[in-house]
Amino acid sequence: MTRMHRVQTSPPCPELKEFVRAFATREMALPPGAVQRQSHVSTLEHTISFDFGTRPSIAFSDGELKLIPRVHYVGSHTNPSGYSAFTGNVLGFGIFLKPLAAWQLFRIPLLTLSNHDFDGTDILGKGAHGLWLRLAEAKAFPEQVRIAESYLLPFARNAQSCTDIMRAAHHLFQRRGSVGVEKLARLAGLSARHFERRFMEEIGLSPKLFARATRFQMALDASSRFAPSRSGLEIAHEFGYFDQAHMIRDFHALGGSSPSQIENNIGDMRLWALTPSVGHYYV
Repeated sequence: MTRMHRVQTSPPCPELKEFVRAFATREMALPPGAVQRQSHVSTLEHTISFDFGTRPSIAFSDGELKLIPRVHYVGSHTNPSGYSAFTGNVLGFGIFLKPLAAWQLFRIPLLTLSNHDFDGTDILGKGAHGLWLRLAEAKAFPEQVRIAESYLLPFARNAQSCTDIMRAAHHLFQRRGSVGVEKLARLAGLSARHFERRFMEEIGLSPKLFARATRFQMALDASSRFAPSRSGLEIAHEFGYFDQAHMIRDFHALGGSSPSQIENNIGDMRLWALTPSVGHYYV
């Protein structure tokens, strides 16, 4: 039984809203021998996590088990890849990046990050370790947020402009994955085949898979316990599924189980579904 589980989230400052969805902190105290599991599901956002307490581990769906690095960079994922396992005293801070931010901020090709996770120092360089030290020394969550923002702001002020393909991906995300490939290709002035090839090269996913993952994660947030209570049929219709059975099939493919089971198993892994700036406690 978890003795204490505290999560706090905060929105970014205005200069970072284009790139960052939320900042968050997690604190857990587990009894000796207890393990808290939280399932991984498909998501387009990237995360950078900083762990200061007992290091969690990842159990992958292929059976591999590894400790999470102190600075952990996770790219977009389009399949249920296993779960995180927490033990002991857990204390961490997370930066949740929007789908295109890794390229805009850090000039990292999205194709190299898709469906992978990394030691954050391998992706962001030595500055990531210095950031970990500053975050670890911070006395409170608001101070951690200010430290993270001061790290990201120089990147934001020199951010790479989006290409036509990235603007198309942003449009597709804003429209909840409901725009067809042919229409997107026309807007970009390309043939459908050329558009799909360029999209895969720049975004790391096919446009159809990007649209499917967008619809899944937005439907998942809409069905969470932090959202107004609505029926599965209402959510299916809102996000463009043919029917509720179609939505449930996608939840199994991209989340590993039914909507209700995902909600029970995911824990706080989708922190941006929480109310910004408010602490949530589970005892």
